[in-house]
Amino acid sequence: CYRSLTAATSLGSPAELADPKGVAVGPDGRVFVADGRGSRILVYANGQLVAQWGSQGSGPGQFNEPWGVAVGPDGSIYVADTWNHRIQKLDREGRFVTSWGTFGDTQGRATGDPDLFYGPRDVAVDADGNLWVTDTGNKRVCKFDANGRPLAQYGGAGAGDGQFLEPVGIAIDAEGNIYVADTWNRRIQVFDRNFTYLRQWPVAGWEGQSVANKPYLAVDGSGNVYATDPEAHRVIKFSARGEVLAVWGRRGLDMASFEVPTGVEVDALGRVLVSDSGNQRVLVFGSVQ
Repeated sequence: CYRSLTAATSLGSPAELADPKGVAVGPDGRVFVADGRGSRILVYANGQLVAQWGSQGSGPGQFNEPWGVAVGPDGSIYVADTWNHRIQKLDREGRFVTSWGTFGDTQGRATGDPDLFYGPRDVAVDADGNLWVTDTGNKRVCKFDANGRPLAQYGGAGAGDGQFLEPVGIAIDAEGNIYVADTWNRRIQVFDRNFTYLRQWPVAGWEGQSVANKPYLAVDGSGNVYATDPEAHRVIKFSARGEVLAVWGRRGLDMASFEVPTGVEVDALGRVLVSDSGNQRVLVFGSVQ
């Protein structure tokens, strides 16, 4: 299944990006990049940097190593402000709207206070505008409405169905099914829109528990699932049932290579965007067969 794929184009440069993590595409085609060590959100349109939002800090609209970013149906932008242990909501122009969350360790219990986070790594928005957050350090997934009101918490530490060890990437398909990168259990778990467990499959990767080895997920319009394998410097494409369809990438600097690929997104045209963290860029691949 290994493919030698070359990116059609790239976004960003070492002058713009510092350890980019999550990437999201809005309904208008703009690309939003969570710039980890830059502690800001960068916005690209038609391949060009058009805006940069935020700075290092803990005030409204400031960030402390944001890892995840998502766009709601109304164009609102949600950021997993990881080491401020909170979620921030911005309007489509990057203006601060609200934030919620504070640091707290639930000791691996899903039922802990829903306003406590421990290094949340990713956020996804469903068709109803609700938010799904991987509360990574607390080994759970939390659901909120669009304004941050807690609706439910799921998971808890463990290796059973619906339990997690280091949940990182989260993605939602057209039917509302939810996919979670259960990193240290080295599997992808799939849930329905009510977070009822459906199935799982193993990932031959995700080895090691370093701070850089945090995989993200995306789902395309056909239900195929894309997962980054950061420290193996590659991306894996699965069917909705977990069959490996394609693997691409190797370590390097050229347009067919990665240095710790982290975030992944599929746009409306089927192009696959991968944040190439160590090379300070986002690579854009044509649809992957």
